[in-house]
Amino acid sequence: MNFGILGAMAKGKQGPKRVLVALWMGGESGRDILTGIYRYVRTHRPWDIQLVQMPDGFNVGMIENVVSAGIDGIISSHFGHSALDSLFNALPVPLVLISSPQAIKRAHGGAVSFIDCDNNSIGAMGARHFLSHGEFNSFGFIGIKTDENSESARERAFRNTLAAVGKKCYRLSISPTQISTGHDDCANLRDWIKSLPKPAAIMAFFDPLALRVLGTCRELGLSVPGQVSVLGVDNDTMLCEYAEPPLSSVHPNHERTGYMAAAELNALMSYPSRSPRSLTCPILRIAERESTKPIPPAAHLVRAAIAFIRREAASGIGVRDVVAHINVSRSLADMRFRGVEGRSIRQVIEDRRFEIAEKALAETARGISQVAAASGYRNIKTFEAAFRKRHRMSPSEWRGKTAR
Repeated sequence: MNFGILGAMAKGKQGPKRVLVALWMGGESGRDILTGIYRYVRTHRPWDIQLVQMPDGFNVGMIENVVSAGIDGIISSHFGHSALDSLFNALPVPLVLISSPQAIKRAHGGAVSFIDCDNNSIGAMGARHFLSHGEFNSFGFIGIKTDENSESARERAFRNTLAAVGKKCYRLSISPTQISTGHDDCANLRDWIKSLPKPAAIMAFFDPLALRVLGTCRELGLSVPGQVSVLGVDNDTMLCEYAEPPLSSVHPNHERTGYMAAAELNALMSYPSRSPRSLTCPILRIAERESTKPIPPAAHLVRAAIAFIRREAASGIGVRDVVAHINVSRSLADMRFRGVEGRSIRQVIEDRRFEIAEKALAETARGISQVAAASGYRNIKTFEAAFRKRHRMSPSEWRGKTAR
C-alpha cells in the first residue's frame, strides 16, 4: 500500500478532521478515556470521530481501509501486535498511542506522541498505602506476563518503595489469557498466596487480576483484609464495588488521559513536523474499600496470636500458651478469634499442625512417629486419630495418594 500518496490525499480535503479512535472498551477505563476525548472535542473544535472497539474491530485491514478513505489522525490504546507495530511505523497520519508498547516507541519516526498514566506513582502509592495500614509479614505484586516476562514500571516502583524501608516484595506473573479462564496459573496463584507469610499485602497490576486474588483467597479460606489485604488498579467501579469484599483500587485519571491525547493529536495534525513526545498523566487517588481497610485492634490481637501459633505450633503449645502470649482473658481471646477468623484458637492450632504434618508426609520419607512429633503431637495415636478424623484415612494412606 502506498501510504505516501494516501497521506497527500488526506491533507488536501476540507471540513472537520476525521479521526479514528480505537480503544479497549471492555472496562471503565476505556470509557473514561473516550469521555476525555469527547470533552476536548466539544470545547475546542469539531472532529468526525470513527470509534472502533479493541481488539475485535481493530486489525490491519481496517486501518488500511480508513487510511485509504482519508483519515487525518489516530488515537489508539494499542496493546501490542507485530503486524500492527509494523503498520503503525509506516502510517502517514499523525498518531497518539495510549499505554503503547516500548517497541513502538523505539521504532516510530513520524508524527507520533505517547501518553501513559504515571505508573511509577501508581506503584509507589500502592506500597505507601499498605505501609500506612499497619504491620504486614509479607508484600506481593502480581503482574502480567510479557514475552520477556519483564518487570513493569508499576511493579518496580512498588518494590523500590518497600525496599526503601527494608521490606521485601514477592512477585508472581500471570499470562493475560489465563486471568479469567486458565487453570495452570490458578494453581500457581493458589500456591503463591499460600506461601506468603500472613498477614500479607498484595497489589495486582489491574482490577481483574485483583478480583482473581480475592476469589483465590475465598477458595483457600483466607480472610480479606484480615489475613490478606488486596489492592487493584483502574478503579473500575462496577468490578470493585460488587466484589466480595469490595475492592480498593488506585484511580488513574483516565478521563484526563483522553483529554491529553486529543489535545496532543490536534497539535500533531496542526504541526506534523513536531518531534515525538512522551507525556505522563498524573493519577488521582486510591479509592479505598473493604479489601484494604485498616485492621481494628481486635484483628491486630488475633494477628499477633496467629503469628505465635505459626512459630510455635510444632513445639506442642496449647490454647493457654496462646492466651498467655497475647495477655488477655481466655473468654476475650476466644471471642476475638471467632469474630475475626471464624475459628477457635484450638482450630487454628490444629490447622497449623496439619499444615506442617501434610507437608512432611508429602515431601519427606520421615516415619509417621517422626512426623507426629515434628508437628507438635506428643502421642502418635492422638495424631493418627486426629488425622483420620480430618482426612478419613490414615497418614500412611494419605502419603501414598499425595507423595511427590
